Amino acid sequence: MIADILSDIQDIGMFSVESLVVIAIAICSPLLITLIINGAKILQLNKQSQIQLLEAEILTWQEKNLELAQKLTQITAEKEALHQEGLRLHQELQQQQIQLTAEFRVATFEQLQTLLTNYPSIHQMVSVKPELPAKNLLSMFTPLDNLLSKWGYELIGKPWEQVPYNSQLHQPDKADITEGELVYIRFVGYQHQGRILCPAKVSRTLPGGR
Repeated sequence: MIADILSDIQDIGMFSVESLVVIAIAICSPLLITLIINGAKILQLNKQSQIQLLEAEILTWQEKNLELAQKLTQITAEKEALHQEGLRLHQELQQQQIQLTAEFRVATFEQLQTLLTNYPSIHQMVSVKPELPAKNLLSMFTPLDNLLSKWGYELIGKPWEQVPYNSQLHQPDKADITEGELVYIRFVGYQHQGRILCPAKVSRTLPGGR
């Protein structure tokens, strides 16, 4: 369009070719400058957009890294918690085993208490009177001796032994027996680790009025 205008002006003869070129340049310069400025702005906008995209991408990676770090911390804490729970359960199981063993021993002793309290007296009677037929039965009580020794049960007194009466260790056959009075052990008692399982049965006289 500008070329057509210049051609018309030349045909009229108002300006020379050089003048027309100068006029054309003067007219086009602002347009070129505008185009250059706009191009520069577009390039600048593109660079800013790229920078913004990179910044957004970096921010996204930082957020992901933070999330992964938090998950790693959580997993580590859960692992430690599971480890501690495993230790607690192991200790609890050991304590239960110890408790069950102790309860089993007490229950077993309660079942054998009558036999255990009579056995030492029978043993003593057979020792004094070996002609008693019961002597043949003594070998049957050997496992009981082994069991008591293994479990750590201790006798309280010996059959027919004369000892000072102790209300913590002895069960009298008469209510008027006093502390420190000499008595005979009719049937032994048992204790375990300082705990009295059953007191020894005592009397002022031995069997047969001795």
